[in-house]
Amino acid sequence: MESPSIASSAPGPSFLGTLALVFVAIVALFAIDTFLAKVEQSETAAQAARLFREGQRLAQECRSADSIARLRAALALSRDNPEYQLALADALFRAGRLADADALLTTMLQNDATDGGANLLMARVLAQQGKLEAAEFYYHMAIYGRWPQDAAANRIRARFELIDLLVKEGNRKALLAELLPLQDEAPVDLETRRRIAHLFLLAGSPGRAADMFRQILRENREDADAYAGLGEAEIASGNYRIAETNLEMAARLKPAEEDIRKRLELARQVLALDPMLRGLGAAERYRRTRELVELALDSVKPCAGDGPSGTLQTLTDEAGQALQRRLSPAQQDEATEANLELAERLWQARQKECKQTTQPGEEPLALVLAKDSAK
Repeated sequence: MESPSIASSAPGPSFLGTLALVFVAIVALFAIDTFLAKVEQSETAAQAARLFREGQRLAQECRSADSIARLRAALALSRDNPEYQLALADALFRAGRLADADALLTTMLQNDATDGGANLLMARVLAQQGKLEAAEFYYHMAIYGRWPQDAAANRIRARFELIDLLVKEGNRKALLAELLPLQDEAPVDLETRRRIAHLFLLAGSPGRAADMFRQILRENREDADAYAGLGEAEIASGNYRIAETNLEMAARLKPAEEDIRKRLELARQVLALDPMLRGLGAAERYRRTRELVELALDSVKPCAGDGPSGTLQTLTDEAGQALQRRLSPAQQDEATEANLELAERLWQARQKECKQTTQPGEEPLALVLAKDSAK
């Protein structure tokens, strides 16, 4: 029996042609499917972008509900788009839906903890909720986080927002810690430098504030706001004569500014009341300490009521006796020190036992006694 030849076992031309046609068809179908998928993706992306733009426009028109709906729809079509996520979170925040914004931002930050925009918005949400310590943490994350565009400007903006929060809290130590790097990072425009100088005052650093105001005045000798700021810094430093000079310049340049006139009057009142100014005679020192006792006594009386504490009663009796004394010039030197110490004790009792805060009319007295007690 003959064995089949090798030639008869090979595939025929018709089989190879069919196989080639099938392969071509598969490739063509794959290409068509890929093309259609790309078209669909492109159309979906275009639709999502359109909804995103509509959502932003509606947000600018303060149509919160419509804006949120459009942005949700855009995010549904492009779920991993961080720009859409952040825009929706911002819209929720502005609409007062803080819990929803918090939840969305938490998800974003789980995916990327360095996202500067998401951290900044989370800080705002937490600040709005009254969670100030947590807000400070996220502000710092925003300051040192990743910003795809305008990184320096966005970090400065985040730091200024944190500073505003610290000002509201009255946290001077933390405020100063944020201002020190900002002094080097912030733009050098006049308005920003003025703002930082005033913030140094709020942070309890009048020396730094004064340096910045002086630098501004070296560049512009007619800057009334800088003179006023420098005057305020000198008041905080206890340099009332220098404060008066700078506030006079500010008042001359801005005569209609009531706040400047009030601060100038305060400096003048302190100078007229301070018994420790150089050049005063013994009689004038004594007269001023009597006035301090009288003012301190007047500040205590309203909160003493009909039944003052034993401490207040003792002090008011002592003050009454001191004011009734008629002393010879030789006795006035010793009485000057006693009056000053009595005024300080009365003011300390006023601060401890009276519920009301220092009133504007009491500020000269408070400043003079604080200056003397610091020596």
